[in-house]
Amino acid sequence: MQLINQYSFPFLAGVIILIIAGILLRKGGTDGLLVPLAAAIMGFLFAFWLFSPGASAETSEAARVESVIGSGKAVLLEFQSPY
Repeated sequence: MQLINQYSFPFLAGVIILIIAGILLRKGGTDGLLVPLAAAIMGFLFAFWLFSPGASAETSEAARVESVIGSGKAVLLEFQSPY
């Protein structure tokens, strides 16, 4: 279930592209199929690149956090997901 949750956008984009291809094949054959499908694929790839999470800015402080955890004091950790 987590795989579907994390990659729901590519799954949904694939379904939408298949629906667009089915509609275009029913209406006019394969002559005008390439340009709209290529535009949809390029649009989905650009949106996936634009909205996908990048590296966290907090990774540089990992060594400091590890030293605080190992010092024997009580520590409250808060985990956040980029998804």
